[in-house]
Amino acid sequence: MILRSIYEYVENAGRIEQAQLLRHFHLTPEGLAPMMAVLLKRGKIQKTINTRGNRLSPQIFYSCAEKQQISILTVV
Repeated sequence: MILRSIYEYVENAGRIEQAQLLRHFHLTPEGLAPMMAVLLKRGKIQKTINTRGNRLSPQIFYSCAEKQQISILTVV
């Protein structure tokens, strides 16, 4: 149920930052990570990490995969 809600939220947003997902679903990063891992493994979503240099914490974005595909992680 929650996996479907998360997937639909990401699908409607197109591309969304992890912080927005955490706020919307009232979760901690530790609570969100296993659910996103399931969606990533199934090839439903993609994960992009923007490292932003040494001084800033990385930004994590999620987006829906065009078609079901092998899971992908992009580090920028």
